[in-house]
Order: sequence, then structure tokens, then C-alpha cells
Amino acid sequence: MIKYYLLIFALFGLSNANADDHAVILLYHHIATDTPPSTSVSPQVFEAHLDYLEDNGFSVLPLSQILGVLARNEKLPAKTVAITFDDAYLSVYSEAFPRLRQRGWPFTVFVSSAAIDSGFRNYLSWDQIRELSAAGVELANHSQSHAHLVRYLVGESDQDWQRRVSADIDHAAARLKAETGVDSNLFAYPYGEYSEALKTLVQSKGYFGIAQQSGAVGYNSDFLAVPRFPMSSGFADLNRLAISVNSRPLPVDSIETSKPDSISGRIDSLRITLQPGAYRAAQLACYDASGTRLKIRPGDQPTEISISLKAKQNPGRNKINCTAPANTEPGVFYWYSYQWLVKNEDGSWYQE
Repeated sequence: MIKYYLLIFALFGLSNANADDHAVILLYHHIATDTPPSTSVSPQVFEAHLDYLEDNGFSVLPLSQILGVLARNEKLPAKTVAITFDDAYLSVYSEAFPRLRQRGWPFTVFVSSAAIDSGFRNYLSWDQIRELSAAGVELANHSQSHAHLVRYLVGESDQDWQRRVSADIDHAAARLKAETGVDSNLFAYPYGEYSEALKTLVQSKGYFGIAQQSGAVGYNSDFLAVPRFPMSSGFADLNRLAISVNSRPLPVDSIETSKPDSISGRIDSLRITLQPGAYRAAQLACYDASGTRLKIRPGDQPTEISISLKAKQNPGRNKINCTAPANTEPGVFYWYSYQWLVKNEDGSWYQE
């Protein structure tokens, strides 16, 4: 189901005029109207997204190919996008697959094996997953349990945690291999949650680590926390889509945080060092998860900024989005998102 331009891309390469050093990854869950709005877009909205991509000349490529090219510092076709789905819900097969197959576009489905093995309602079956694979759909690992893998069980040591989570990831890979013959180098973190320890474990298994915070992906991205733009009700109109797919990766050279609170994980500040680029540094703005604009202070170097985070941080996945408009491309923004996890005041984990 991959269009002819992929063959041209593979055989002849790309001219500089038609090449890019970045891509955008879109994240969907349900394509339905009777599922939770926070993880759903309607079939009509999804169709409108695909129309926008086609009408505006975007190249839709497999995620593994995009990340492989960028990790090698090679060029992609201009305006490259990947389409991904987490959890392998039934609507991927009934609503998304027919629409994408009709256009000849590849996409990626991240599979949590326990839900499929258990035959849970509203999930794909292994027969349907095999049908997708036979049609050229990319399948990838989303863990066995879809648990909060960053969390330690009560009394669990570092080694015990590592063994348990490693077994969870390996079991999902083994089930995917046994049922479909697929080996994947893509792992999507359940709930988009990761820690340095989990990233290290994922790296040791040879995976790209796929996250959920917004942003474009480029040469300097963290390939163990690859950003994706989540599409869901309330955040999926065509204006939001256009901003997302036309974004560029803000070239972050390094990021330092204040020491996290040992109980809650709250942090007081971030210091970000940027590389020069085709963005308007004077118009850089950063926002918290609620959309509140944060105060930015210049750092010790011209390319440094400091962000105060002393305001209350709610338990859960906390994020900051930093954007800067492009110098010469109207409506295009350079984008970076940083995520951290905050526990309850007593050190217990938040509930979903």
C-alpha cells in the first residue's frame, strides 16, 4: 500500500530542493464517535485530515523508515508525515484501514498483546492484525500489559523492576512475532510515560522509543522519546492539524532541570540551550499543559533560556510546549515539548 514515490525515494534519492531534515508523526487511538473524546476523532474528522494531507502535498511514509533516515542524518521527502495508532482498537480496522488503503498510504499500529490475547471488546483480533500486516501495515510493540511501566511495585528493587518490565516488553514482542512474523524496532510507551531508566531499558533492546508529547522530529531529536502530535476531539480541527504537520523541530541542544522533589517529582525550573536556526528567537514562547504562558528569562548565554515552574504542578503527566515562529514561512512554528511525571503530595501515584 506504499505509493510509487517511495520507490523513487529508495532508488534515486532526493534533490535538495525536495528534501527535508524533519518529519511529523500523528497519533490516533479511536476513529469513532462512541469512545472517549480524549482519545477519539470521528471518521469524518479523520477523513478531513487525510484530505488535507493529500491536497497539500504531504508524503506519508512508514514510521520506521522515517526514524531510520533521520537517525542516519539523511534527507526525507519534503513535508513527510507518519500516521500512527496506539492500542490496536477495532476502529483502526473498520474506519481507518479502508480510508488509508484507498489512498495507498502506510501507517503504524502499536499493539498491546494482552488485550488482543484476552479478546477484549473493541480491540482487534489477531486475524485482523494479520490481515493488516499482509496489506503492508506496520505493526509495533506497545508492551504486553499496557501498564504504567515507569512505576515500581511496592517493595520492588531496581533489579526486580528491570526484570519485570523487560519481560513485559519481550513478551509483547514474542507474541507479535508468533502471530504475525513481525520483528519491530519501534516501542511506544504506554500512556506516553517514560523515565531515564525506562529509556535505557528500551535502548538496550534496540528500539526507538515513541512518546506522546507534541513536536516534530529531526536529526537532533531524542530517539528514545520521539514526539508525536496527539489527535483527539477538541484538538483535531483542521487549523490544529495544519499547525502540527507544518511544524519544525526546535533545535534544542541541551536541557537541565532543577533537582526533582524526591517525593512528588515536581521541579522548580528548566534551563534550555538552543542551537541557531531559521526561527525568531525573540518570539519564543513556552506554555504549560493548561495553555498558560510561562515567564522566560535569558540565560548566561544568548542561546539559553530559563523557565520558572514554581506554580502548582498537578499530579499526572506535566508538559511544557515551547514554540517560535519561522523566519520566512508564515504560519510555521518550531516546536519543542518537555514532559515530566508528578506524583501525589504523599508520594503515591496518580490515578488515570
